[in-house]
Amino acid sequence: MVKANSFLLAAAVCAVFLYCGLVPVRNGGGYASVVPVSSAVSLDCRLCCSPSKSYGGGGAAYRCTAELLRACGHVPGGLVCGDAAGRVCLSIPSGMVESLYPGRLYSKGGGGFLMEDGASFRVRGSWNARREVFEVCAAEELGWGAGVCSLLLYARARARLGFRRLLYSWGRAGSLVLALLSGAREYLDTDLSDSFRKAGLSHVLALSGMHLALFSKLLGKRRNFFVRLLGMASFVFFAGLSPSLFRAFLCAFLLSACSGLHVPGADGRGVLGAVFLLHVLLRREDMYSPAFMLSYAAMAGILFLSAPLCRFLVRLLPPVIADPLAVSLAAFLATAPISFCLFACVAPAGILASVVVSPLIGLFMAASLVLLLLALAFPALVPVGAKVLNVLLFIIERAVGVFAAFPLFGG
Repeated sequence: MVKANSFLLAAAVCAVFLYCGLVPVRNGGGYASVVPVSSAVSLDCRLCCSPSKSYGGGGAAYRCTAELLRACGHVPGGLVCGDAAGRVCLSIPSGMVESLYPGRLYSKGGGGFLMEDGASFRVRGSWNARREVFEVCAAEELGWGAGVCSLLLYARARARLGFRRLLYSWGRAGSLVLALLSGAREYLDTDLSDSFRKAGLSHVLALSGMHLALFSKLLGKRRNFFVRLLGMASFVFFAGLSPSLFRAFLCAFLLSACSGLHVPGADGRGVLGAVFLLHVLLRREDMYSPAFMLSYAAMAGILFLSAPLCRFLVRLLPPVIADPLAVSLAAFLATAPISFCLFACVAPAGILASVVVSPLIGLFMAASLVLLLLALAFPALVPVGAKVLNVLLFIIERAVGVFAAFPLFGG
């Protein structure tokens, strides 16, 4: 127990020093080349993540981080090219990213790029200093490289594209499945996405520990540790390493390892502290993202506040209601100050909404995974699966709509 508390104390001290600015944090991976980034007109780079929609759900561009290989630009004396290192943020037109996506205008002309994590491109454009992005206007594919890692990333990219094409045939329900299982939200209805946000349920759509926990339950608690670990790792690899999903995976791994090795004194609080320290060391670029801060705050709130809240609520409500309500209330109390600082509003309706909607989302995800397997084995069942999921989606939409009608605090 002493060691567990030591990790927790170390994480708390580390968080205070980092977020109060007492220790300067330099985000590694900055641009480095003989060609200044402001003069660059062409970059050879490797995508470090799958592009995500920017400017909100109806935006016209995608953003992603890219690892630099080479840069060309105009400097005094003419055009200069040289090796480059570090990372930059790319802003890529929708037409390039969605050129192979089903149902998109850009995909009608044939050809196109498979823009996913691991792909290398030569992109042309210019640096936007105000937005701190390299705005791409043209691209040329350079391939996926050699080796096992490149082969796995290419297989992942093809699988994600096939996943999109299958779920596109499921209509609106397919767009929600796509968002929940792969983090891709470009097909998600804007009104539905806004309703989730107003109801305080944005965490349901963002890949997080809830999704990994549901996936882990579907694998079964009695399965071998390595089988469950492989299953969870496969889900994280396919969906993408978001800050909250990475936190959830590290927590699940350490808790399972401590249990399997019979480590004395290991508990959720100590593991969360250890994971925080490990996360900061491995991916310090995540530190100031809203997903990182809200994810750790929510888990800390649940671990510290849910038990006393449950003891109070169980006097007023049946345990079947008091338990999930205590967890939801604990997460809300811990994340509300951060949400207000970041977004200038909070959604109190999320306290009750999580209790009602989260089980429905869990049922929806479980049904979608079963129907996906059936659709792959028996393609004729695809229309049946679409109808079943659209019925569940109708119920979820109505439930979310009720809570979205509640006013926002500060909004």
